[in-house]
Formats: sequence, structure tokens, C-alpha cells
Amino acid sequence: MSEIEKILSNLGLEEQEIKTYLALLDFGESTATKLSEKTGLGRVHMYQITNRLIEKGLASYLIKKNVRYFSAADPETLLKELEEKEQNLKKILPELKARQNIVNFETKVELFRGLEGINTILKMILKENKDYVMLGGGEQFSSKEVEIITTIFIKRAEKSKIKGRVLERENAKFIVGKNEEYRYVDKEFISSTTSATWGNYHAIFVWTRPFHVILINNKEVAKTNLATFNHTWNLAKKPSQQDKRKRLIK
Repeated sequence: MSEIEKILSNLGLEEQEIKTYLALLDFGESTATKLSEKTGLGRVHMYQITNRLIEKGLASYLIKKNVRYFSAADPETLLKELEEKEQNLKKILPELKARQNIVNFETKVELFRGLEGINTILKMILKENKDYVMLGGGEQFSSKEVEIITTIFIKRAEKSKIKGRVLERENAKFIVGKNEEYRYVDKEFISSTTSATWGNYHAIFVWTRPFHVILINNKEVAKTNLATFNHTWNLAKKPSQQDKRKRLIK
């Protein structure tokens, strides 16, 4: 098969249609008998083949003395047809993408353990370079090692200009960076865990030893938790300037 034949085949033409179309281009106006001779295809089948080419806009015919004479359409027709298909595809592309999102609605859940696991998640937030929100629980500062890891994270986030918002109990022990805002909520809203949301991720930090982090990678889960956080944030109590100075990392 020549390169021309391969390209025409990729455009959706069958082998017999390609032979007939090229013969019409080469020899011009032809009868079914002449086309049959030039292509080696049966005369009876030739009418079926030419009819398919006519339906595709690639051939036409006229009648002379009760005999059909077939002609090839301008090859530009192929390009116009391709452009039309492209335009039609562009029209339905948004719907196809929407369906893909529904079908590929996949959730990935991972479990991280220990100080190394906590550090992995915090580094992930920095790598994603997206703003984050955190809810609770202050208990992480009962461990000096975790306090050090968290402090390093806050300073690096500040340097990368990643903004954070934190909701906490008023009597909780915690620190913030210049990149972070925080507000207070009633203790009923806070558990002994800490949740963090950024990008398409939602993480739950469990502070009982040996420490665990449950990481959920799902756009809808992250979106829902962020919406809940924002609602609570708008109802939360703002800290005083004195309180801000006390909690700010030196």
C-alpha cells in the first residue's frame, strides 16, 4: 500500500473505494466498465463502490445516452470533510471530557506512619505549592519532634509564599507563621486529630503514637472539606493582636 493509500485509509476509505477514487483522479470521467478494467474490481460491485464515494462527497456522475459517467470530486473535499469532522469533535469535546471525569472518578487512599510519614505529607504540601487549610488539634505539640517538623514546614511554606489558614481551640498550644491566619472555634468542633486540605488532597493526622496520617486523593472529597472549613471559618472568632504576637514563630 502506497503512502497516499495509507493516508486515505486513515481518513476512513475502504481499499476498494481508494482504488476507485484514485482511478477517477487518474483517468477522469469514466464508466463503471472502464473503472472495472482499471481497478480490477468487478463491474457489479463498481456501482456499489461509486455510490459509497458519492455519499461521502468524493464522486459524482452524469448520464449520457443512458450510461452513467463517474467523476472524482476535487481532492480539497477531503480536507473540508476533515475540517468539518474536527469542528464537530470540538463541539462535543466538553461533554466527552465531562463524561471522562465521571467514569474516572477514582479515589486513592494511603496510610503513612510515624514521624517520617508526617514529614512526607508536609513536604507534599510544599511540593504541590498550593494554599492549605488545617483544622485542630494542637496535640502535635505534645511531641517535641513533631513540633520541630511542623516549625520547619511553616517556615518553608512562608518562604515559598504558600498561604495557610488554621482553625483551633482557643486554649490549644500551637504556633503560626507570617504566611498563616488562624481563628478560634468551640472545642466541640475540634477532635484529637488534625485535618489538612490542599489541592485535591485531604489528610487526617492521628496523634496517638506511633502517629499515623491518612491521605485521601480525591477532588470531590477535598472540595467538600474545603467548603465545610470555609463555612466554619466565617463563623469563627478572630484572635486579638496580642494573641497573634504570642503565637507567631520568632
